[in-house]
Amino acid sequence: MIVVDASVATEAVGGSSDRNLEALRRITREAALAPHLLDLEVASALRGLVRRGGLAEALAQSALRYLAVLPVTRCDHRVLLPRCWELRDNLTVYDAAYVALAEATGATLLTSDQRLAKAPGIRCEVELQH
Repeated sequence: MIVVDASVATEAVGGSSDRNLEALRRITREAALAPHLLDLEVASALRGLVRRGGLAEALAQSALRYLAVLPVTRCDHRVLLPRCWELRDNLTVYDAAYVALAEATGATLLTSDQRLAKAPGIRCEVELQH
């Protein structure tokens, strides 16, 4: 089982590289989970890519449609808040939600974020996707 963070999900739906294909393979091959906030974070990342000229508007809209059907089970983040708060000195609350979900379910956290992967205090396995 894996917990997919927004960096990996953004690659999966909005990328066009080997990283995109690997992210899609992992998500479809394994039971994948994420906090509900995944969709908002990916939409925000796609917005930034469009604004910076890194992604065409039509591709971003297509990515959002694919995100809606991405086979990732979205989980309520409210039960994760106490652990998110414990991690506040080392992670944003958003990043901590992915960590807390992985810890609570015994899943491996899959991320492309090196800073997140190396943050102290994490009690789950973290796999850095390059």
